[in-house]
Amino acid sequence: MLQSLDFCSLPPIRHGSLVTGTQAADAMPDRNSLRVVVVEDNYDANVALFKLLEKSGFQVAGRAYDGLSGLSVIKSTKPDVAILDIAMPALDGFGLARRVRGEVDPPPRLVALTGFGMESEKSEATSAGFDAYFCKPADWPALQAVLDSYLSQ
Repeated sequence: MLQSLDFCSLPPIRHGSLVTGTQAADAMPDRNSLRVVVVEDNYDANVALFKLLEKSGFQVAGRAYDGLSGLSVIKSTKPDVAILDIAMPALDGFGLARRVRGEVDPPPRLVALTGFGMESEKSEATSAGFDAYFCKPADWPALQAVLDSYLSQ
């Protein structure tokens, strides 16, 4: 004997996306249009951030493990956003930010990601031209919200 079943109404799902709330798929931000470069000297942190960005729908345009390589990647890929570690070999994040601001036109948004988090470092990040500042481990929802805010600008 067949029983009458009640089905839950589910939000629409687009191919390749995961809808986790009741928000319609059409209202989800198109994160793939935001091109991001990751410059982080710690291999594991670099890979983890790369995978997290990709899984969240952002387009990772390039990655580097030191400041000079990061400058080269930023110049060649012209990303919308560059997430930069501060303490790196060859050229630290502050120096990289200053060079990006002076040598890349238009410069990408710059997001600092650091393991230190001292007040003096925050002020130096602002003067170097960073648009946002996060201490490691970064609060992913907050970082994602900052990246999402760049989609509409």
